[in-house]
Amino acid sequence: MKKIPWLSLGILFSAYATFSWFLTHWVISRINAGQAVWAVWALVLSCTLLQALLLTTLFDGVKHFFRKWLKSDIGYFSLIMLGSLGVTAALVWFKLFGYVLVLVSAEILVRLDLQNAHLNRWQSLAVLTLVSVAGLAVGWGVKVTPLSLQIR
Repeated sequence: MKKIPWLSLGILFSAYATFSWFLTHWVISRINAGQAVWAVWALVLSCTLLQALLLTTLFDGVKHFFRKWLKSDIGYFSLIMLGSLGVTAALVWFKLFGYVLVLVSAEILVRLDLQNAHLNRWQSLAVLTLVSVAGLAVGWGVKVTPLSLQIR
């Protein structure tokens, strides 16, 4: 039987639950009721799935693409431009960037622990996706329950 990394899975779950709670509060305070809330959550869910895919099944393809892409001057120029855009976005939305950085770090930690537990890529993808989506659901559920609305 493979050893399951409960501690790192708990950290990932907590990171996604906290991010979801923050995002729900941010969406409620910034966007009028019913106005593009579904688009924010669709973007978050797709980014969650994409991050899990990039860390597990698509990693070799992405690595090969970047090696090939960085052999040209256009590739390096694009990388510098994207890097400067990323730094600017991180400074403008510092709080959101902090949450995203914690999510990426926690997901990398879980991926390494799952790799040490000898799970294959598809099993790791399933675990990462399930724990991440469960964390998002719990964070959203805690924020929108009637009990949490009374506590404010």
